[in-house]
Amino acid sequence: MTETTTSATRVTWSLDTKWWWDALEGGELLVPSCGSCGNRFFPPQAFCPHCGSEDWHGATTDGTGKVYSWVVIHHPFSPEFRDAVPYAIVAIDLDDGGRLIGRYIGDPTTLRDALPVRVKLWQQSGQTLLGFQPRG
Repeated sequence: MTETTTSATRVTWSLDTKWWWDALEGGELLVPSCGSCGNRFFPPQAFCPHCGSEDWHGATTDGTGKVYSWVVIHHPFSPEFRDAVPYAIVAIDLDDGGRLIGRYIGDPTTLRDALPVRVKLWQQSGQTLLGFQPRG
């Protein structure tokens, strides 16, 4: 498996996920979508986790959805995040199918079940990362 990592917060990618990170870096959010069963899934992987098919492609999404779950981080996992705590990581059910995980861009105390959100790409250490902010 090919992996790359250059700093404590740099994302490690594999051959299965590199296309997704490249699209995100280009400002495009794609979600793996199975050509056999029609389900969307995340994270990108070699086979559809629903039916086992290798017949899938990256489908566009507008990145809107609702908060499914979240966790608030109070202790930074890396010194680069010490000034950011507390922050939240959210699981989002996309309106057009699939569930993504990303950083909540906003005050973690405003999070609630089914909060409508939209994608918000953000930068850390020169890398584009996936985030979500409240719609409105």
